Amino acid sequence: MILRATLGLAAVMVLAAASLAGIQPIGGTLPPPATGSFATLLATDALGSLYACDGDTLYKYGGGTFSTVFSGLVGAAGGAGSDPAGLAVTADGQRAYVTTGMSGALVEIDLGARTARRLAGAGLGNGNYGVAVDPIYGHVFLTSSWTAGANAAQALYLVDTAGSGSLTLLDDFGSSAVAGGGIAFSPHGELVVPVPTNYSVWPVDDNFTVDLYRFSRSWLDDLHAGTVATGAGQLYASDVTVSGSGAAAVDAQGNAYLVAADAIYSIDPTGQRRVVAGNELDNAWNMWGYGFTALAYDGPGNRLVTGYSPPSGTEYALVAVPAPEPATLALMMLGAAGLLGRRQKR
Repeated sequence: MILRATLGLAAVMVLAAASLAGIQPIGGTLPPPATGSFATLLATDALGSLYACDGDTLYKYGGGTFSTVFSGLVGAAGGAGSDPAGLAVTADGQRAYVTTGMSGALVEIDLGARTARRLAGAGLGNGNYGVAVDPIYGHVFLTSSWTAGANAAQALYLVDTAGSGSLTLLDDFGSSAVAGGGIAFSPHGELVVPVPTNYSVWPVDDNFTVDLYRFSRSWLDDLHAGTVATGAGQLYASDVTVSGSGAAAVDAQGNAYLVAADAIYSIDPTGQRRVVAGNELDNAWNMWGYGFTALAYDGPGNRLVTGYSPPSGTEYALVAVPAPEPATLALMMLGAAGLLGRRQKR
């Protein structure tokens, strides 16, 4: 099965709007969510190949179209819930991992053989958790949601993919966490885990706060060597205000990105937040069926890939948002430091 679509004139005109400056059409549209799913997810491998999951089918992008790689995720997940919560692909593009909604399943897909198996040991039963594969060694990590431990609403686990998927607890983010969300690795092997801490009251406001934890490359190296260090996450950004954290990405410079319907947020390695696309003044809660959806980082292209639909649109166009180049990032940080210095002198 091949899905073919082109970016409509209306979408191109919307992308030219001031709040969407810098967004580049890629060509084609995201596969629509399968029945029973809320959204379609995106992921990339180390070569920049793009994958999408609609809840029951995994696709690979090429030549402006998404082609089916595997269909039947609902059955592979045990038939309980098709809503995809997380999607990750190994660096070599050989395997994909999908977490499914409230059924709390983790499914491994062999992209070469086009077969799938449920990792029964990773079935937490409370769904809505993120998944990530480290680009260095290929270890699989996931986060739980709502009731991970005795006092936590979110925790980080290492998955034993060589067996049935048994879990090793790596970090418990405490009772201040209120839900799970997307997690992501940088191309260099640093893991970022956003932890929502305070939800707003709908529909008055869509803002809530997120803490971001960073797990270093040296932690990953030690883990691969057999040293399991728990509680090693560094809290580097506290109470960051965003309006969504369901999908996350990390670029080569260590900037973390979170997507909501109204905007894409960037949090740099020092914890500074900015909006890279969209308008955070819009109310994401009211943007059903349009705005931004899904998020992945294309390392070779140094760009974010997402889906965008204007308010009058009926499908999500595949678009890219350039990530800062190293020199640009350095100038931005220098400018921020200068501004801070001027403020301190006043």
